[in-house]
Amino acid sequence: MTITFQEAEATTQIQLLDEPRLLFGNNRQCADPKVGLTSHGPALLDVAAGETTTIRAGAIGTYGALSHLREFLARLSYAIPVKGSSQGIQPWKMDFPGLSTNGPLAFDISLDESVVEPISETEEQESLRDSDRKVRIESSVRLYEQKFQDLVTSSSSLPGIILLPLSKQLVKMCRDPSLKTDRITYEYRTMEKSESFAPVFNFHHALKVVSYKHLLACQVLLPSTMSFARGKQDPATIAWNFATALYYKGTGIPWKLAELEESTCLVGISFYEEMGDQGSSMRASMAHVYVRSSDSQIIRGKPFMWEDRTRQPTLSGTQAKELLHDVVDLFRRQKRESPVRIVIHKTSAFSENEISGFNEAAKGVELLDYVHVRANDGSRFFHSGNDYPPVRGTLIGENSPYIMYTVGYVPCLGTYQGMGSPIPLLLDVARNDTTPRQIGNDIMSLTKMDWNSTDFCQSQPVTTSVSRKVGQILAEMRARNVEPPQPYRYFM
Repeated sequence: MTITFQEAEATTQIQLLDEPRLLFGNNRQCADPKVGLTSHGPALLDVAAGETTTIRAGAIGTYGALSHLREFLARLSYAIPVKGSSQGIQPWKMDFPGLSTNGPLAFDISLDESVVEPISETEEQESLRDSDRKVRIESSVRLYEQKFQDLVTSSSSLPGIILLPLSKQLVKMCRDPSLKTDRITYEYRTMEKSESFAPVFNFHHALKVVSYKHLLACQVLLPSTMSFARGKQDPATIAWNFATALYYKGTGIPWKLAELEESTCLVGISFYEEMGDQGSSMRASMAHVYVRSSDSQIIRGKPFMWEDRTRQPTLSGTQAKELLHDVVDLFRRQKRESPVRIVIHKTSAFSENEISGFNEAAKGVELLDYVHVRANDGSRFFHSGNDYPPVRGTLIGENSPYIMYTVGYVPCLGTYQGMGSPIPLLLDVARNDTTPRQIGNDIMSLTKMDWNSTDFCQSQPVTTSVSRKVGQILAEMRARNVEPPQPYRYFM
């Protein structure tokens, strides 16, 4: 359905929300992650006083992949300019300034050769010798499990992060030939009851589990990434995203939210499929961001059977109460006080039992907002008389559900960086103790908190996008019966 803003204004309320600000070094504020990092350095670093940091990294890989990794890291120490397109330089892109403690980013990466665990050519050949692609994937995961164990056993001091450069041969022999991507997928999860279970679903996700079992964060690098030839991303963007993700995993938070209160707890809940002995059950995976001063944390809910495959899963009142109680308890332990406000973002509708359970767990909390965040049902809004898309931050509606444009024309960039008409979110509010504008401001802020990317913003808030990604990792067979670490850095 197509609606012009002139038509909408006659029947409903339209608000334009301000662009959220982010905090960088010395508590300096900026709306753009790349501009803020270049101008002020990462959060928690006193760049003005000359404070810098070097991330100590280890690595596991074949000799060829390790050589490729060293070349890649060496290239990151130099500036990488943005390549122009047929339309010229895109305003949301920015030259990468290079990694150096003497540069504007104020941090560097050091590969510590004492914690580099090589994979010999013979070992890789042995893991890839089977004619069945799935057997090759499983053998390769077992090889990395052994190498992680060898590294941990032989190292007196573990690094902040383990780099996992994949060899071209591994990708060639294990990628799905029916797909264009180099991602290595064993098989896709299914809710159907089965006598046998896949030992691996996704190679990347399985390595995350292998790594976090040793309380190590890891970064998987495809050959295309190390060659600065990953899809449509230009080399400067590849460098920006890699450096920022590595800073977060290896050291700390690159930027924080400037405008949300310290006493607010933002929670994202989604469900994932866990294969078990009796078929499959569901667990709630949760990501919550502590504003300004803390890392994102992950809490895994207790498993429960979900027999009705025709409906989206929901929590019982008891399960909802236990899940949010764990969140509140973690907040109190880390902040030494109770939250004043709790915001729950969910990717499925809130049931009455869930609302009742959440309310019970949050007794004594002054403000509660429960929001079902979902893609719009196909409605689009346009400005009558011009070709500009809606402005990012446009909130439409007097009552729930509200239409929220998290992508669109960005005034401070002077452009819309997407292709085609921007797709808004639909915010179905189950409880709102603040205001619709506050709920929209939360969403806007959280679209800028994906530390895996230095894009100006994402379309989804991290409370929903992160919980889905975490759920995919926790769904791996190797994650069963293992208590996962809580910091999000182990999952990103």
